[in-house]
Amino acid sequence: MFKLVRQQIERLLFVPTCGGCGWPGSWWCPRCRASLASVQLGGLRCWRCDLPLDTEHRCRDCSTWPSVIGAVRALYAYDGVIRSALHRVKYRAERRRGEVLAAELAAVAPHLLARWRDDVRCVVPVPLHPSRLHERGFNQSSLLARAVGEALERPVREELVRVRVTPAQVGRSRSERWQNVDGAFRWVGAPIDGTVVLVDDVVTTGATISAAAQALAEAGAQSVVVCALARARLD
Repeated sequence: MFKLVRQQIERLLFVPTCGGCGWPGSWWCPRCRASLASVQLGGLRCWRCDLPLDTEHRCRDCSTWPSVIGAVRALYAYDGVIRSALHRVKYRAERRRGEVLAAELAAVAPHLLARWRDDVRCVVPVPLHPSRLHERGFNQSSLLARAVGEALERPVREELVRVRVTPAQVGRSRSERWQNVDGAFRWVGAPIDGTVVLVDDVVTTGATISAAAQALAEAGAQSVVVCALARARLD
């Protein structure tokens, strides 16, 4: 009940501010909205994991990912105003901003996932641990997944759970990220099959989506396609 009340208060009282610079009055000021084009994924990218590349070839970063992951598709690079907006969602608990970003992803999801759309059975968000969910009050990946599910006209299933608390991935090396989430997810619902769209806010090394996809494969999924708001560059 408290969460619902808090959400209603936020809707009534929270004045929109720009996700990039914080200027009041709208979710994106004209300057930051214009800069969104610079972080939309384009140019050379890995055909599987959507990592921006400098040369035209498949990157080596996703070669160790589980084979059940067919592809990753993302709208933005995790830079600039998108990084700032997502930080406001995750670390300031700005749910309304998360809903705005979810609508942006949903608007292009049918195009991003057109190749797999006919085979998709359901949409699944990457879950938070219950303790983290209690702290934040919402799961940003669930906001994204519900919008994507509606756009694809597919059910959203939230029976993927995080079975242990995992420290934040920020600041960890690649190997530390993979160790951090190894075995962290489990499917607790009825068996699934076909292609599943797994939704997360940001894909970096692929550690989180790989651990989640492995749990989905054990539940019966034949293929997992990841839809993310942003793809981090690996410098």
